[in-house]
Amino acid sequence: MTASPGAPSEGVDCARASEIELFSVAGMDGNLREVNEPFAALLGLSAAQAQECSLLELVHPEDLGAVVAALAALSAGAAEVALDNRFVKPDGSTVHLEWVARPLPGTDLWWAAGRDTTRFYLLLRESLDLRTGLDLALGQTTAALWDLDVLRGRFSWEPQAGDLLDLPVDALPADAAALAAAVHPQDADRLLGAVQELLTAGATEVELRVGADVGTRHLSLRGRVLDRDRRGRPTRAVGLVLDITAEKAMEEQMLRMVMSDALTGIPNRRAFDQALRSEWRRCTRAAEPLSVLMVDVDDFKAFNDTFGHPVGDAALCSVARALSGCVQRAGDVLARFGGEEFAVVLPGVDGAGAQAVADRLVEAVRGVSVRQAGDRSLSVSVGAATWLPGASTRKPAELLAHADTALYAAKAAGKDRAASGACP
Repeated sequence: MTASPGAPSEGVDCARASEIELFSVAGMDGNLREVNEPFAALLGLSAAQAQECSLLELVHPEDLGAVVAALAALSAGAAEVALDNRFVKPDGSTVHLEWVARPLPGTDLWWAAGRDTTRFYLLLRESLDLRTGLDLALGQTTAALWDLDVLRGRFSWEPQAGDLLDLPVDALPADAAALAAAVHPQDADRLLGAVQELLTAGATEVELRVGADVGTRHLSLRGRVLDRDRRGRPTRAVGLVLDITAEKAMEEQMLRMVMSDALTGIPNRRAFDQALRSEWRRCTRAAEPLSVLMVDVDDFKAFNDTFGHPVGDAALCSVARALSGCVQRAGDVLARFGGEEFAVVLPGVDGAGAQAVADRLVEAVRGVSVRQAGDRSLSVSVGAATWLPGASTRKPAELLAHADTALYAAKAAGKDRAASGACP
């Protein structure tokens, strides 16, 4: 979730004080997993205190039903829920947050991002104009209205759309073709499809990009048919274009946080499992081979006991870097499987190719020495298994089990080596 950094002073200058900077990660049970400091401070808590709470404990009782319904919708598969509700601080005061929550792909978690709308509600209570209140509380150029005359195929825009589309006000797109030309070339067809969906289904929502790669802005264009003729054909549609750049950045940040190993920085077990399932489906459909490697640092418990866990952590980071240098093909995934174990997914690689990669991994780690341990050298054992089209193995877990069996064979044969396992 997100909010403004503090109570702004009088005047329009305070409009720019509201930036999306609060966020959290929670489970479908409502329990908070990750909370950043600004969001925790908004609730009058430390980040550690907030992460021991359920979101439902913090919601104003009168708004609890709406939040529970939103979590139920996420759990049922909704792609997004949007809310504007109150949260209660320990001193009994309330804050308003406008926020959006989306599921994190491949997990049972969701992330939320939004803004502090407390100032906005204060302004409304002071009977300020709605648009002025939005500009003051939420900042400018975050959203703009559009109106489509369907019969003429002509768009009308609020002036704020110029900033969002990175165009002069007098050059705002007059029709769908001009709008498609204003967005990223890869999004043009999707934009035209969304306009067609609007006219046939009555509503649409599409994410688009504008600007160069370095300064790309992410937008959400949403709309619905407002008027129809006697035959039910649309004559007018209205909607919003919103800047969701910060939300997209937070979504990527949250995904990295959830799918990366905190120590080594490489993908974690969750990311590995997701990649293995995804590549299994793709390779079985395309009748392509799929290989998996299991990697274990030899005698790591004794190393930890001798030199201590901080040195052991440094050793694991060094091993991860060495392994990463051997797994650089697009589509390959190296992950920390757990403890001193690593795993690799190699889509499209047959048994001979998997053995070659496994041998390279062993050789790469032989070159690793841990300075904090008196330049002590390390080694790994690797087990490889490959699924080939027509094999009787039916599940990715079975392929992983074959790789694990091969790993134990490499250990039994003296360690510091790679072995390949059968995958019938």
